[in-house]
Amino acid sequence: MNDLKDNVATLRELVERHFGATMRTPADFKRLKKHIDAQIGVSLSTSTLMRVWGYVTSNAQPNAATLNTLARYVGYSDFKQFVDNGGADRDSSEDVVSPRISVSENLRVRDRVRLTWQPDRECLVRYMGNEQFVVEQAVATKLRAGDTFSCSFIIEGEPLYLDNLVRAGNAPVAFVCGKRGGVHFEMVPPPVMTERSLTQLQR
Repeated sequence: MNDLKDNVATLRELVERHFGATMRTPADFKRLKKHIDAQIGVSLSTSTLMRVWGYVTSNAQPNAATLNTLARYVGYSDFKQFVDNGGADRDSSEDVVSPRISVSENLRVRDRVRLTWQPDRECLVRYMGNEQFVVEQAVATKLRAGDTFSCSFIIEGEPLYLDNLVRAGNAPVAFVCGKRGGVHFEMVPPPVMTERSLTQLQR
């Protein structure tokens, strides 16, 4: 039983590291649920995730399906493979901490971020607040200028999962950038204001 608890605790840590945030509030669990669904196409309920993290008191152990889903989310075929590959005995020094943007904490309205991923994809997005972005420019990607989407974290070298991608009033969809090789990001300075554009802004 202790081995199971230790393995589940380590799996929780890996999930948080992969997600880019610790689970502290119900909103965190809701975002994690969406991220898991977008990445591997499996839906776990928010209440299930809360029980796994002990946010909601429960005497029951997580079931096999839940553990398999979380293991898949962090790159294993199932929970057994995670345990067979070290589980709670994994050397944490092997983990690499990557630069990241926590959207709600690190960005201000109108901040712009350039995203690039293979092969030769590029996208310039502008932050609109409330974890919402609009695409300003897009090169060699299915994204188009004017598309809007929501996103909580941008992690260097990891795939970027876009929620509620909307184009011209169509139904929202999920979209993944950099599924192979991850996404690279850089902050872009605001455009230089001309006297004419400043006058228009002040009207």
